Amino acid sequence: MNYKVIDIEKYYRNGVFRHFTEDCKCSVSMTARVNVTALVEYSKRRGTKFYINFLYILSKVLNSRDDYKMGYLWETNELICYDVINPTQYVFHEDTETCTPVYTSYSEDYNIFYKNALDDVERAKNDRE
Repeated sequence: MNYKVIDIEKYYRNGVFRHFTEDCKCSVSMTARVNVTALVEYSKRRGTKFYINFLYILSKVLNSRDDYKMGYLWETNELICYDVINPTQYVFHEDTETCTPVYTSYSEDYNIFYKNALDDVERAKNDRE
């Protein structure tokens, strides 16, 4: 993954960043109810897979702002911003009860993303060791 290093001293949220990395190291997680009725209907109408459609929307949102693409490298004390966030999904294999990670390159173009994600899942299902 390519990324650029952010100058922490010039970062517009420098004070907030310093507080949460020096004063109180923490993490955040969130659970929320999301109404996906329209997406389920869209997926059925188009004959497409709901999960890949949902993954596209999440990926599009995450790639819409630099703030969502940021990371912190503890080893080098660097704040970074990835060029792009690529999604990962998992394929479960019932026969072995194992999972294979499936990596798909993000594309803003829905049709390209959908085809790539579908191909990546099929490849993971079929190309096991």
